[in-house]
Amino acid sequence: MAGKGLYFSRGRYALGEAYRRAGLDGNSALLAPAYHCVTMLDPALALGSDVQLYPLSTDLVPIIPALDQLLERSGKPVKVLLATHFFGFVRDFSGLKQWCDRRGIVFVEDCSHTLFAEPYQAMGTGQQGDFVASSPYKFFPSADGGWLYAPNPEKLAGASQSAASWLAELRGIKHCFEMARQARVGPVDIENLDQQLASVAGKLPEAGIDQRRIRPAQSTQYQPDLERADAFRSSRWLINHQSVSAIISKRQANYRRWLQAMEGLPNCHALYPELPEHVVPYMFPLYIDHPMPHFHWLKQLAVPVWRWDEMAVSDCPVAQDYRLHLLHLPCHQSLNDDEMNWLVAALTKALRASSNGVRQ
Repeated sequence: MAGKGLYFSRGRYALGEAYRRAGLDGNSALLAPAYHCVTMLDPALALGSDVQLYPLSTDLVPIIPALDQLLERSGKPVKVLLATHFFGFVRDFSGLKQWCDRRGIVFVEDCSHTLFAEPYQAMGTGQQGDFVASSPYKFFPSADGGWLYAPNPEKLAGASQSAASWLAELRGIKHCFEMARQARVGPVDIENLDQQLASVAGKLPEAGIDQRRIRPAQSTQYQPDLERADAFRSSRWLINHQSVSAIISKRQANYRRWLQAMEGLPNCHALYPELPEHVVPYMFPLYIDHPMPHFHWLKQLAVPVWRWDEMAVSDCPVAQDYRLHLLHLPCHQSLNDDEMNWLVAALTKALRASSNGVRQ
């Protein structure tokens, strides 16, 4: 693949370098998806930039006509647009790229949810971005690893990364060994699930206070001292020597296992009910009708499930809805059959349980 790439400790710092090279600063603005992880915005906020959130369709595709309205309302000139291939489902961003080119806006393609690294680029990714940022460590068993790619090598000229100390390298290797021995799911005791669910379903928790900010605010997950830190040598070696085919086949199998489990299951639906052959899924996105109590129950059962409930406030109805209703379920290649069976059983029992008196 033509072009040049740079490794970082995390994808968020690869994004930060892309923003810097695109000229993003305190006198300009970033256009970013309304449905987002806070780490997608952190590097722009660290540069002092404004962030404008654009709306998405229900399948998380950018709504291009709405971008012109945001452009007109922006108090500062927009220098960068960020678009994401959510959950590994690759989108055609050619129209978005043309929109950016006509307005002199740098297009940054976010591949943090796709299998995109030096040895392998998921089909259809990295085709449109002036810069392409990814998070290989989400797919490979490495201690860290972000990657920034540019089709034009000149765009990454003069990079100065700081290598980790050998002590930090040893800690990274130790982390890899610990993760290899550690189960991704807790005790997989299906027989006791009914009793466990009954113990957590007896009383609903009190509703908390939503303390999100109207304007995006930088999270504590962004560490400025890591902005130019290179990925560990051990991480780069693992990323370049893992069996990509094994990763793809196992992740796809786990995703299809989730799809099979969703058939006829009440109170939910799969966001993407079909898995194209070329898609390498990052997570299984599941829409649930009743976040309270079902999300609470799943967390109490220690199901490793996530959602982006800390995202910035926007006018996008899809982002407002998905913030609490869209769950991210694991389909990592290291999950064994017993773990997947337990995950499916826990989800199935929780969603089939009575939801009388639920709160939205």
